Amino acid sequence: MKQTNHLWVCVLMALMLLLTACAGGTAPTATQISLEEAVKQTIAAMPTATSTPTPTATPQPTATPTQSIVRYGPDNFPPNIDPLTGLEVADPSILDRRPMMIKVSNFPREGRPHAGLSAADIVFDYYTGEGGNRYLALFYGQDSNQIGPIRSGRLIDRYLVGMYQGVLGAVYAFPSTWETILGYLGWSRVISEGTNTCPAMCRQENVRAEISVFADSAEMTKYYAARPNASNTRQNLNGMAFNTLPPAGGVEARELTHQFGKNNYAGWKYNPETKKYMRWIDSIKENGDVEMVPLTDRNTGEQLQFSNVLLIYAEIETLHHDDTLHEIHILNANGRAVVFRDGLKYEATYKSGWDTPIQFFNQDGSPFELQPGNTWMHFTGLHSELTEDPSGVWLSRNWKP
Repeated sequence: MKQTNHLWVCVLMALMLLLTACAGGTAPTATQISLEEAVKQTIAAMPTATSTPTPTATPQPTATPTQSIVRYGPDNFPPNIDPLTGLEVADPSILDRRPMMIKVSNFPREGRPHAGLSAADIVFDYYTGEGGNRYLALFYGQDSNQIGPIRSGRLIDRYLVGMYQGVLGAVYAFPSTWETILGYLGWSRVISEGTNTCPAMCRQENVRAEISVFADSAEMTKYYAARPNASNTRQNLNGMAFNTLPPAGGVEARELTHQFGKNNYAGWKYNPETKKYMRWIDSIKENGDVEMVPLTDRNTGEQLQFSNVLLIYAEIETLHHDDTLHEIHILNANGRAVVFRDGLKYEATYKSGWDTPIQFFNQDGSPFELQPGNTWMHFTGLHSELTEDPSGVWLSRNWKP
């Protein structure tokens, strides 16, 4: 509209100039033009009006799909979901058996790195005396063809294997302990390395005896199934609960160190990208100092990582004044549990029976939901310390009477 008004002003000015020239009575010169021509030139000299662009809609960012929530348990698990991890298995038929539960040595250090722990559903980690510890690794949702090195059984093994309806793989035990384990589980559910156990459990040649025996969990399953009176069918393993969303009420826990004894440390550092805790372990340098190094699986070469790390508080009773012989009172027990998941620490409780997996609960009594994935359980004395320094960095020290 403003350009149109300006156009007519220019036209009128040109007309006035022409009229003035006519009033003088002088004939037009070569530089004088007609009114019509003046208007044409004025219009031609005007800038062309710029058309106003039609408004277009502003592109809106596309919403990123949110990660689907995975939530299972503590019962009614679908046939293809491992009730001990909350994860889907590639072949549901692998769950149609008893879990294979295999003793793995942590000392001597020459046996490290351990083999097969990255494939375990659960690793139970407990005190064995004189500042040492040992693992009981449970294989159910997947197998490993090399697990070890395998060591002797302990009294707590009979309870844990009974709770998870498993089969124990060990290299014998103290005579009284071995008799107790066999009496509790029955001989058919206990496999010890011998002349006819390979390929289920084999001894390597030219290797120090304490670190020379390894197992194959799939072959162990076959070995057990071939025994008289074996009942290698899917067991009722209800009890654990899983949810990808972390519960409310957690406090920061980016690191955890658990100490069993002098120079015996288990370290965990949270990785927010994988949502798992990366495993570290003690190593002795040439000058005798302790340093923490990544703990890898010798089968894969990769550092161990676990979705859940738990501290389970239980009474550790020394028997016959022998610090290598203990009863860890975990059967039919209730007590304190501390759960580390998603970089957070939670106070919880646990409850155990004689033939059901250990269950975990919130302070209000509702099931505590673990992160779907593998779980590492540290058993520690009732009065073990748990301190924070600095913020988000936790230290647990095993203590027994």
